[in-house]
Amino acid sequence: MKSIKRLTVVMVLGMLAAVAQAAGPLVAENAWVREAPPGAAALAGYVTLKNDGDRPLVLVAADSPAFGSVMLHRTVMQDGMAKMLHQATIEIPAHGSVTFEPNDYHLMLMKPKQPLKAGDRVEINLQFKDGESMTVTHEVRAGAGGMNHGAMGGMAGMDHGQMKH
Repeated sequence: MKSIKRLTVVMVLGMLAAVAQAAGPLVAENAWVREAPPGAAALAGYVTLKNDGDRPLVLVAADSPAFGSVMLHRTVMQDGMAKMLHQATIEIPAHGSVTFEPNDYHLMLMKPKQPLKAGDRVEINLQFKDGESMTVTHEVRAGAGGMNHGAMGGMAGMDHGQMKH
């Protein structure tokens, strides 16, 4: 009977860890990557970052062993057209949050090292101005709405590394 209780506790804790990951005052929730067709040059990653601390946190970079590079981007509307802009930093306000979501802030995941399918998990390391970092596990999800960077027609082969930053 004790074994069943222990197993239940371990399973519940595991499920909670999948929902929210924390590092100090920062909590990452609902981290996911949109599934893309095999051969896609770019994918997008999303997450909600909540800062329970008394000072702002400034995200300055990201990387992942699953991708050739990771960039901080934001999609904005200019003259009726969606445009992706590189972000040098993204501030998570004290006692506030920033949501990376389709058609807004996102992690531009370039050159996947292997095809990813729904249900896979990838780790993305977030780096902050104060030298701290946080590794967040993102779940790959199929067709979750918004812009699919992997199936952008003429933009699928675009070299985002040549964008003006």
